[in-house]
Amino acid sequence: MKRLTILLCIYMLAQGASSAIRTDDNATPSAMQDEVPADTSLLLNSYLQAIEELARERDSLNNVKAYPSPNAYYFQILSLPTLYNSPLHQMMSRADSTTADPQLQRLFSIRKALSQLYTETPQLVVQTEHEIRGQSAIRSDVNDMLQSSDKLAEKVAAATLTPEVDEPVEVITRRPNFWKFSGSASLEFIQNHFSDNWYKGGESNYAGNSSVTLRANYNDQRRISWENTLDAQLGFQTTEKDEEHSFRPTSNVLRFTTNAGYKAWKNLYYSLQVILQTQLAPNYKKNSIHLSSKFLSPLEVTVAPGMKWEISCGKKKQFTGTLHMAPLAMKVVYVKLDSIVTNFGIEEGKNQTTTFGPNVTFDMRWQICKQLLWTSRIYWMSDYEYNICEWENNFNFSLTKYITAKAHLYPRFDNSNEKYRSGEDHDGTYFMFKEWVSLGLSYSF
Repeated sequence: MKRLTILLCIYMLAQGASSAIRTDDNATPSAMQDEVPADTSLLLNSYLQAIEELARERDSLNNVKAYPSPNAYYFQILSLPTLYNSPLHQMMSRADSTTADPQLQRLFSIRKALSQLYTETPQLVVQTEHEIRGQSAIRSDVNDMLQSSDKLAEKVAAATLTPEVDEPVEVITRRPNFWKFSGSASLEFIQNHFSDNWYKGGESNYAGNSSVTLRANYNDQRRISWENTLDAQLGFQTTEKDEEHSFRPTSNVLRFTTNAGYKAWKNLYYSLQVILQTQLAPNYKKNSIHLSSKFLSPLEVTVAPGMKWEISCGKKKQFTGTLHMAPLAMKVVYVKLDSIVTNFGIEEGKNQTTTFGPNVTFDMRWQICKQLLWTSRIYWMSDYEYNICEWENNFNFSLTKYITAKAHLYPRFDNSNEKYRSGEDHDGTYFMFKEWVSLGLSYSF
């Protein structure tokens, strides 16, 4: 910046000097010669030459010179004068320097310069190569000199990449496992006691309930999914007022649900759902030896082709659900025992009946908090005349890892009930409700 300021000052001085020698248009050449000094032209030329030299110097300062990168081959001539063995071998062997390899030419020139140092000014040599090796400044494990004609591919041509082992190696290919298995089991006990003079009456009893849920789900993470669930619930309670039976079943369900789906778009699947439901233990009417239901009486089979929508919410998917909708489903009710076929809407002399209509099933699982889990199932089936709607709710309170308190709420609507159809009772027989609360053991896997 200072140099540029000096140049501008010199230029302005030159301009002032040139303007001083100018005259108006009416002045004569002789007058001009009388007024302008003789050496003005020489002074102006010297100023211009000085400006050009300063400009060239300024341009040279702006140019950044590219210095060569450090080269390890120049170590012998840039370090302290040392007596090396390689220049002596080169002098004694009279090596030929006519080679096209620039690396060998550089080494030859360096050794030649060192040879001249040893012969002309030996007093400048202050150390030997042996002394340097004693200081561990030069590696002694590198003995072979790599020539320019060597090729790395030729050096490793005989190598093998196959590991040498004593025993034969067996290659096992494992395919990804798209199956996921899970389940849970619980066992609860309940005891109720009422004194004989309890003002509202009541019946003392003992009750126990057990449930098992097994799941086997397949998902290839691309198109196909297949979900299988087996639910089994069996519970009994003691009864003192039933003279014919000491125990009556409270929970008595065996249900298998399978749903095969093919992805249509994101979480929407074309699906086929099949539900098989019956009971495990026989059930009798109160104070009677006549059966009201037993295993495979009835057996309900629902086949529902439709669409399935998978729902998940939360960072850790605390809420998951599956909604299956079938515009036209088939329901088959089979009763093995001939004496109770009329209790399930089947004509006497037949063992099964088939109805068609829409079907909706919604299964939900919500981990409200670490200790509270809510599972629910909604099932609706209609034949455009009668409707069956069930809503099962289970609230699991985890007190410890294996001790759980449960609340079971189960409202049910069924206007195909025998009493409702026969007109015997229209006041609430189509609406049913069951609930129980228990404390027991549980295990999940």
